[in-house]
Amino acid sequence: MRIGFFGRLRDALGNEREVAAEEGETVARLRIRLAGLHPWAAQDLLSPRVRACVADTIVGEDFLLGGHERIEFLPPLSGG
Repeated sequence: MRIGFFGRLRDALGNEREVAAEEGETVARLRIRLAGLHPWAAQDLLSPRVRACVADTIVGEDFLLGGHERIEFLPPLSGG
């Protein structure tokens, strides 16, 4: 499964990482697993302000990942 990062997460982890999917994995479980693998980015990975997006759709924490899609983690946006 490919994982794209934006904002502070991209600064900490790069544009993209690839991880093997785990059976029955949800967005919430993936966040926890990534935080364990990358503790320096754990605070941002686990932040409820960082949203998950699959196939151009914002998804909830209980969304089941099929393992073949790309998931992106998006920080809150601000602008003016």
